[in-house]
Amino acid sequence: MVDRWHTDRVPLEILLAGPLLALAVLAVIAVAADFKSFRSRPLAAAPSAATDSEFGLLRTVALAANLASAAAVRDRLTARGIRATVGTDGAGFARVLVFADEYERARDAV
Repeated sequence: MVDRWHTDRVPLEILLAGPLLALAVLAVIAVAADFKSFRSRPLAAAPSAATDSEFGLLRTVALAANLASAAAVRDRLTARGIRATVGTDGAGFARVLVFADEYERARDAV
């Protein structure tokens, strides 16, 4: 009678090769996705006089990432008697704006 099934021990290296290869592929995909997300983020421009021109007579005294933190700065300024408002720019940042004659006091208060 001829054996139709060949049963020997499988080396450990062969058993581990598949899962290790799958983990390596997943790691490469995760790194590639992370690099792609870094490139798609817009670069933030530093506040300057050129960006203040879109707000007319107002000058930027603080730049915030969201409206809630900008409102907190505005509330601090108004509590000290400084007229302030919040505006958003084209990049999506929230700016705390004051009039030019109150800019020095507002900068010291922030």
